[in-house]
Amino acid sequence: MFKNHEVKKKTCRLCKSKNLELVYKFNQSPIGDNYLKIKSKKKLYDLMLMLCKKCNFVQLSNVIDPKVVYGNYIYVTKTSHGLSEHFQKLTYNLIKREIVKKNGKVLEIGSNDGTLLNFLKKKSELVVAVDPAAHLFKDKHVENISALFSNKLAIKISKSHGKFDTIIANNVLANIDDLDDIFLGIQKLLNYSGHLVIETFSLYGVLKNNLIDNVYHEHLSYFTIPSLKKFAKKYGLNLKSVDFLNVKGGSYRFIFQNKNLKNTLKISKLIKRDKKITGKIKSNFKKLQKINLENTKKVTNFLDKQIKNKKKIAGFGASVGTTTLVYDMGLKSKIDCLYDNEKRRFNLYCPGTEIKVLNPKNIKKNKIDYLVIFAWRYAEVILKRNKKLFDKKTKFILPHPKFKILKN
Repeated sequence: MFKNHEVKKKTCRLCKSKNLELVYKFNQSPIGDNYLKIKSKKKLYDLMLMLCKKCNFVQLSNVIDPKVVYGNYIYVTKTSHGLSEHFQKLTYNLIKREIVKKNGKVLEIGSNDGTLLNFLKKKSELVVAVDPAAHLFKDKHVENISALFSNKLAIKISKSHGKFDTIIANNVLANIDDLDDIFLGIQKLLNYSGHLVIETFSLYGVLKNNLIDNVYHEHLSYFTIPSLKKFAKKYGLNLKSVDFLNVKGGSYRFIFQNKNLKNTLKISKLIKRDKKITGKIKSNFKKLQKINLENTKKVTNFLDKQIKNKKKIAGFGASVGTTTLVYDMGLKSKIDCLYDNEKRRFNLYCPGTEIKVLNPKNIKKNKIDYLVIFAWRYAEVILKRNKKLFDKKTKFILPHPKFKILKN
């Protein structure tokens, strides 16, 4: 299936139409979270957003072999700002609404480091975790299945565990190519009266908040409420509720059930708001591309000037989104090093670059003149948390969505 580790999508992931149109083209980049211990040239892949002209669904043009994408996966949920607290609140919410029942059976697809399951395991009779990166999470109270979820795997789980009262898939659905296969598996494992809980970042958030750093090779799909609602209905799952969340710059939490359900007033209002932004996808992406090209010129012109003046420039935030910005803004040769609070990333290199990730404790010693905050959505938190580590002379740059210089 994969030629040179990638395959170009010729049909829409949801409706199978061949009528796909390019709406946003990024510079080629390597797998964004493939931070390595050695400097190495990494293969560059196309990164383009395509619009299905039949069903209005936005998706990546190419799919990279999951073995390549997740073979060196180091992202863990607990290090992502605010997610641990978010999952704790989610657990309380699901129990209060009886979506997770006392002594019920829970399956999580894409469990990562088990942050959510650490809260859920105390409330449920059986908790099963499915994730290919099994090394990230081990717990004697949770049965861990090291695999990518699929219909084939669901058949095996069904034979050994039966059906589940709650199936949770948080921040994983956008990463899956064959959505039909996943929903077939969910259909086999979900009790008739059970609930499917999905959280995913939204196309609404990408367009409204210019979240281009949320576009990378892991994120294959960019959902709207109508697109996921219609797709789930194919498998007998109806939308019970939807909530807009500020997580990851703008996400949705969907709750589906097998029952026949009508739109609530809240669902109707959110769909209406969603359509105001996503109803003009092509023109909105065109506007974003123009804004981002102009902003990139301002950032690169400023950094080039500082490099001529022998100023030291570093970045803060060593994430998959950083890789998107570094390559798309052409900053590969303009950043001396990166700093990050995540210890597991220390002394690794940003994919395909000579930019090394260092401990923030070295910032003062290295006499950094300008610090580019790649994790721009968390700039306030980063500056507050690391205040004692910064030299008073260091100035901070927000590279996106609007170039801005902040004084210490």
